[in-house]
Amino acid sequence: MERTVAKESDYDFQRAAGLLAHAYAQTGQKEKAEALFRRVMIASTLSETYLNFAALLASEGRNAEAREWAQKVLDKKPAMPGYQRRRERRGFGGRRRC
Repeated sequence: MERTVAKESDYDFQRAAGLLAHAYAQTGQKEKAEALFRRVMIASTLSETYLNFAALLASEGRNAEAREWAQKVLDKKPAMPGYQRRRERRGFGGRRRC
């Protein structure tokens, strides 16, 4: 992923960079993760990235800031088309149907 992001930072609408930041967070490289998350979220509006960043902040005890990022996802919900709400249901706390 590092090679992909280095070569094309906006690959897949910044999703690759957001996932790389999440991988950094999951492997204990939290400073590196936060710096990349902040850089990605200048241009990205992906709920997945916002929620992964919120999880990082919460893991560091920065709960108020984590809630702000999670709230941004919830704020987008009313304007989303139905297919997108279904796709992002997990981010809204809903259950998937079989």
